[in-house]
Amino acid sequence: MTGLRRSVRAELAKLSWRSPVLYALVPLAVVIPVLINGAIAAAAERDVINGRGGMDTDNAAYWVIVFSTFILMAGAVTSYCGEFGDHTAPMVFQIAPARWRLPVAKLIVFGGLAGLTVFATTLINLAVLPKVFPEVWDRVDPLDSDGIHLLVGTPVLAVLIVVLALGIAMLIPRPGVVIMVLLLWRWGVEVCVGFIRGDFGTALQRYSLFKNGEIGAGQSPTFDSPFGGPVGAMAYFGCVALIVFAVGLYRLHATDVRDD
Repeated sequence: MTGLRRSVRAELAKLSWRSPVLYALVPLAVVIPVLINGAIAAAAERDVINGRGGMDTDNAAYWVIVFSTFILMAGAVTSYCGEFGDHTAPMVFQIAPARWRLPVAKLIVFGGLAGLTVFATTLINLAVLPKVFPEVWDRVDPLDSDGIHLLVGTPVLAVLIVVLALGIAMLIPRPGVVIMVLLLWRWGVEVCVGFIRGDFGTALQRYSLFKNGEIGAGQSPTFDSPFGGPVGAMAYFGCVALIVFAVGLYRLHATDVRDD
């Protein structure tokens, strides 16, 4: 554990104020969902768009789940793959032969950062926007059961997306490819599955990984998860993410990493 603590401290030391993760990605992860929700609410209050019905608590963090989790995931993937792009990984492995420490330290630091940022962003949406736009957001309450579920579930989902992304990055240490795979998975494959008709299409949709993760986070469901509700849906996402991460660790351990 001493070696892991040193690795975590090394990762934290890299997150100076000059780090793009802190001055770009974290602010974007907070600002984008708040601005989108605020713009929609303002337009609804002015009757620019049809906002009748208002916002419900279990749908208030949708843009946080859509944008913030993926923005912060991109920071973790870029940081990990950068260790190979600038050839620092071979030096790290010479100093600390236990290769698992590098991705696990990345997970602790970037997963923790993602969880805290998403929690703060969700709290802003649930607690601040109802006061700014009471006509549209008056039913949103951070302290009701749906609000508490979102405050707990969205950070957990953010951490698990980092787990999944780092697992893929260990298999393919190219940030653009990893991010593209996850985006195509969520917004390509899982969206296309919704257009497949019949029982087969319905079954595929119910087993969609990210949609189950969103249900687990507290997002209003569009179908019944086959895993017994939100907890089971999140457990399904978590199991897949951990399996991919474990496979990535095995590949990292078994692969000959050369300093070219």
